[in-house]
Amino acid sequence: MKETIRTEMRRVRLTSINNIYFMDMKQRFEDFKNGNIDMRNLSPLVYSEENVMLAVRQLSKSKGRMTKGPDGSNYDTIAKMNFIELGIIVKDRLINKKMDYVKRIYIPKGNGKKRPIGICTIWDKLVEKCIQLVLDPYCETKFVPSSFGFREQVSTHNAIAKVKNQTNVMPYVLSVDMKDYFGTIDPNIMYMELWHMGIYDQVILNYIYRFIKKGYLEAGCKIYDPKGSAQGSIIGPLLSNVYLHRFDVWLRDQGDDWHDKSVNKFHNIDNRRANMRKTNLKIGIHVRYADDILVLCKSKSDAEKFKYSITKYLTKNMKLIINEDKTKIYDLKKEKMKYLGYNFRLDQKRGSIRNGRELIVSNSLPKDKGNLIVEECCKRLNAIKKIPSYENIMAWNVYIIGLHNYYKGMNEFNKCFGKLGWRIYKRFYNTMEGRIKFITEQKIKNNFRNGTYKSWGKTGYYMLHDTPIVQIEWANWESKLVSATKSKICRINPYDYGEKKNHKPGVSLNDIKYLVERAKLSHQSSRFCQFSISKYSSLHGVSYISGEVVLVEDYHCHHIIPRNKGGKDDYNNLCILSKEQHIILHSNNRERLYDIVGKKYHKRVEELISVL
Repeated sequence: MKETIRTEMRRVRLTSINNIYFMDMKQRFEDFKNGNIDMRNLSPLVYSEENVMLAVRQLSKSKGRMTKGPDGSNYDTIAKMNFIELGIIVKDRLINKKMDYVKRIYIPKGNGKKRPIGICTIWDKLVEKCIQLVLDPYCETKFVPSSFGFREQVSTHNAIAKVKNQTNVMPYVLSVDMKDYFGTIDPNIMYMELWHMGIYDQVILNYIYRFIKKGYLEAGCKIYDPKGSAQGSIIGPLLSNVYLHRFDVWLRDQGDDWHDKSVNKFHNIDNRRANMRKTNLKIGIHVRYADDILVLCKSKSDAEKFKYSITKYLTKNMKLIINEDKTKIYDLKKEKMKYLGYNFRLDQKRGSIRNGRELIVSNSLPKDKGNLIVEECCKRLNAIKKIPSYENIMAWNVYIIGLHNYYKGMNEFNKCFGKLGWRIYKRFYNTMEGRIKFITEQKIKNNFRNGTYKSWGKTGYYMLHDTPIVQIEWANWESKLVSATKSKICRINPYDYGEKKNHKPGVSLNDIKYLVERAKLSHQSSRFCQFSISKYSSLHGVSYISGEVVLVEDYHCHHIIPRNKGGKDDYNNLCILSKEQHIILHSNNRERLYDIVGKKYHKRVEELISVL
């Protein structure tokens, strides 16, 4: 089982072909930015071959790809079809507004309540993904920098960094909470917001309008719901940002005359703040992550003015419902505020007078979040205690490393996670002792994850096979994760990730593009086409039975175990052959292959012949 997981992890690394091989999203963004795309005729881009291929590829890597929809379909359903068929289906469903009811389920929230989640059919997911790949780059040319949720090369850490680096001088924070934001999105307002943003294609507009108005399935019953975007849908996060885009622009500009470039006194670096304070303008900086909205103010009176104007705008113009109980103004000098899983408060520097500029922002882990983490750790340790398998150990490591990566930006990280470590110390020790090997050799741990945990486990640590087991108290604070530079979105093109270090495709870009073009017209399954490209690239085009490089024009992807004998279109069941080798393999004179290839490959030839 361990070798199977290793092979799968290696396959994922080897098949991580850049999206540019299927479609250049970077160029698409530039085309939208420069006005080179007709905004009234976007639908042909949605069902184009390149777009459908990239959509299928991205769906193949999504976590919920195997979740069955209301009709029992999942990713395997479309993986058996070729790209030509899928393109026709996407076009038909998009133009004719064909979509299925969403299956609604409920998952527990941290506060004990339940959150409604929508599970779509794979056909709806495919069409939504195709629409997202077209609308996302265009919307990125319009979104304002204060919107941080669900965007390329932007994360929660950017939003946290902006809050952290502004609250020391703007300690009064208005936190706006909305009741069931995703469930109260109005289809008519969404239609207008898309139009105002510049999306004029009627096919796409009508599809999204119908998408919001469609109902859902609950307990086997079809329920009509005239508004709302299902949480869990692919296009939902994009629509949530579009819906509040005009609000972002209004909040940035209303009363903020310093955005008017003609008013020089508000743009003078030396006395800009002083000039603003002389006016009656309510000065505030807003941060939005999806429906989590904060407005940072220097005075409480400004925060109260923003509370009134924002409440009026969202309820009247956007038809949203404000949760009055949770919408409040925090004075961080006196109380803590929780935002995106971090606690914020202002502490006084030692020996300083208590005023705005001499207060520092402190972050800690919220108590309720700490309790949930301990509870989840205990569940995972119980699973290891019952079955100390490689899979359970990897599940533990993935969870703990994920926590470290998210929370290591808070300056009380070591203190908070040290306490968590003490809370589960006995449970962790009793689980590992006698089941997992304890070693003192430091080399493997020091090389694990590029030395991230090098300073921990000096007296020894637990390890299964060659994988160290990470402990929750192995905490290393990283000051740069939410530093001042992270609070600004500095990217000319969000789809430009730069040159990847140590990333060298197995073959040339032209060879991969050739295979992609060939896959567009292939009648083979989309799964087979994707893995055949990955196979040729990852193995540098080297033949399975001769060790020689096969030219891309002469490449044939062969099933080791034939389909008629149960073989699948999976990466591990495919191999590289030349067309000549493939013809001989299926001829009546297969023994000729022994004369063509070297002796060290005779076993592989015998393997292929034996299963035919």
